[in-house]
Amino acid sequence: MKLLTQSDDYGFTRGVTLGIIDAIDNGVVRNTGLFVNMPESEHAASFIKDRPEVCFGIDFNIVSGRPVADPSKIPHLVHEDGTFVRSTERYADPRFGKEELWPYEDVMVELHAQLNRFRELTGQDPGYLHGHSISAVSKAYVQAIRDLAKETGIPYSMDVHQRVGMVWAPHDYNVKPFTAENQIKTDALGYVKERMDACLGQEYVLLGGHVGFVDAELFRQTTYTIIRAKDHELFTSAFIKDWIKKNNVELITYRDLLEQ
Repeated sequence: MKLLTQSDDYGFTRGVTLGIIDAIDNGVVRNTGLFVNMPESEHAASFIKDRPEVCFGIDFNIVSGRPVADPSKIPHLVHEDGTFVRSTERYADPRFGKEELWPYEDVMVELHAQLNRFRELTGQDPGYLHGHSISAVSKAYVQAIRDLAKETGIPYSMDVHQRVGMVWAPHDYNVKPFTAENQIKTDALGYVKERMDACLGQEYVLLGGHVGFVDAELFRQTTYTIIRAKDHELFTSAFIKDWIKKNNVELITYRDLLEQ
């Protein structure tokens, strides 16, 4: 069995950055996508060159912080002050689910700008392209990522999963609503412990999460907060390391999948 271990939102905040780096150095994370539009992005990018074993992709973020593109060129995605309209605001919008909230043209302008920013920060292309937060509700957003993948030759994560028949490891512990109370009660490690053996016999399995240490900035940016510490516990646990070793599981990256 080959296991793709992925933690999203790298560079979101200082705490998230350091939590993911710890889960790389002392855990099993081997794939992570960089947010390039946050104040923490440059600091996060500085860790990349010393970790060649990790596939660093880009997580296209158009719901938190400020855009990379000129806000006047993406008017449907931002407030008057130039900050992105957050996903929580979109969910409350009576137009939720309609493409007018994320027009293809606006999205593509910002995705191009973020890809170029990744190159500026790292001196390389991302290993993969990945969506953030609204992939399940905006067809235009997903189409823009797919079109950018065609244009650049950089693979879109979800298309790679489909091509190789990727199976998701148990991850239903991260259910909405993301209240602090629900996240405190969440036992990601215990949940996966009880269910991980069900993945044995599959060729390709994805163990995904949102690892991070919790800092004050995280609470200002998202409702998905405390559970990141629970994911950190899972991805650095003795259980997952021993399970991988005991079952002769191979940790892989998107680079490995491109060779399949």
